[in-house]
Amino acid sequence: MSFILKAVLFDLDGVLVNSPLDLPAIKRELFGDSSVFIIEGLEACDETEREKKSVILLERELEAASKATADPAVPQLFEWLENRNIKRAVITRNSRKAVKLISDNLGLDFGIVIAREDAPPKPDPGSVFAACERLGISPESCVMVGDFAFDIEAGKSAGCRTVFIETEKFHHLQSGEDARISNLSELIGVLENWLDEKN
Repeated sequence: MSFILKAVLFDLDGVLVNSPLDLPAIKRELFGDSSVFIIEGLEACDETEREKKSVILLERELEAASKATADPAVPQLFEWLENRNIKRAVITRNSRKAVKLISDNLGLDFGIVIAREDAPPKPDPGSVFAACERLGISPESCVMVGDFAFDIEAGKSAGCRTVFIETEKFHHLQSGEDARISNLSELIGVLENWLDEKN
């Protein structure tokens, strides 16, 4: 049976947009340890501490979001998807407020947005399932695109095809992805090849 592509699910920062969000610095500020993953670190805090640190996190996210820029390949990519009636969504561990600020500032329609408030964060596949449910399609008809292992893990666990974008920070990761590209402009070629599959 041939692969029928109905939607592309994107991670946000480092994939569709770039921002000066300094995650190691935020981790040190919140936990004194840059090796702690932020959402998991917050979940380990008591309620009072979690609320206080969540406010700081949101402030840092909004500061970075206000300075975000779109990847140059985004307009052509979104137009390509729209011309083929392929839906899109963003799945991010960022806050919904930060995503909206980026969307508003850059004039970009990300489609469905699943932020950390909406579903268990990647690498849990729950966020992918949530996006697919809202899109009205099955994960087997989707491609998950990201620049970190959590993106690929979530996509593969849900049953999606996956594309890893190499960045300066994470180019060394080996995540078992279905395709690997060096920048977003190469994604259309990968998707076209999959659309042309005949089985």
